[in-house]
Amino acid sequence: MKKLFSILSFLTWGIVVMAQDNDKLNVCIDDFSYNTKIGTNWVTTLRNNVIEGIIRTGRLNVIDINNLSGLSTVNEERLIQLRESNIDVLVKGHYTALESNAKTRDGKTRYEVASTFTLTLVDTGTGAVIGTENFKNTYLSGETSTESITEALNEVVGDMKKFVDNNFKVEAVIKALDQVDPKKGAKTVYISIGSSAGIQVGQMFDVYQEIEIAGEKGTKLVGTAKAKEIISNALTLCTISKGGNEIKTAFEDGVKLIVVSRARKGPFGDILSL
Repeated sequence: MKKLFSILSFLTWGIVVMAQDNDKLNVCIDDFSYNTKIGTNWVTTLRNNVIEGIIRTGRLNVIDINNLSGLSTVNEERLIQLRESNIDVLVKGHYTALESNAKTRDGKTRYEVASTFTLTLVDTGTGAVIGTENFKNTYLSGETSTESITEALNEVVGDMKKFVDNNFKVEAVIKALDQVDPKKGAKTVYISIGSSAGIQVGQMFDVYQEIEIAGEKGTKLVGTAKAKEIISNALTLCTISKGGNEIKTAFEDGVKLIVVSRARKGPFGDILSL
């Protein structure tokens, strides 16, 4: 499995996935550490929801560490074993706190829950921490503490889309213009990434133009795009929502245009690469 990483100057902190064919990063979900005041059943539920949410993104190959045998208990040795097993990133979790408080209003009691945890990404090749995200999920409607905790933890599944988008960024290039408006410029374009990298309809991208200033190469943000149709494992049709004229001019001038996935509105971000 090829493992290609590219950190571009215009990207925020995170992993940039260079997707080629069906080459996705392999991530391993470690057992979670936790505050001993939290019941182990809730820790298991949280971990399972994290795994389910990451799998749903289609962006990564997900391996449960409990499905691997013979791993060392020594951290350095275990990372080497994971790397030899083609695991690129180890996802570690810590369940910090889980609070449930009864609230009575108008004679009705509801349980307010606050759940906080942290996910940390470790590069198995270097042992370096390459990303950390803190999460807080709340819920206030359950008639029982169990109901409210369950609903709060169910939110974690959806949160993983933003987590993956923010920390496993993807980039591609504009391969061709499709529809062009005489006044507004590029309306739709084809980009060099598709289903093999887990791209889904609705994925947002920033569009960057390569520039050179005083002999130094860099990038300039020129527009935004949104995945409209997944054509193949390495091709997606996108609509241009901003920067149509700049994109059209740059493409016709032979300038390289790079698209970098980004998050929809939320606390995290998106991204991919070809």
